[in-house]
Amino acid sequence: MLETIQTKINSLANGKKLILGSGMKTDEMQKLIALCESLQSEGVIKIVNIHQDAQSSKTKSNSIVVEKI
Repeated sequence: MLETIQTKINSLANGKKLILGSGMKTDEMQKLIALCESLQSEGVIKIVNIHQDAQSSKTKSNSIVVEKI
């Protein structure tokens, strides 16, 4: 799944945004965030927003918005 997401990110035009994570399990979401942070450190994308579930007793991320740079 992460390979598919990375392919989608790579195919984005510069300046375009992508919303990721809807319907993902918690462990997959953590891997996705790690991938996005890695791509951000390489200068491929910018993380615009990480939306967290406020209703949960633990802070869980349920979506992430990235922008191709």
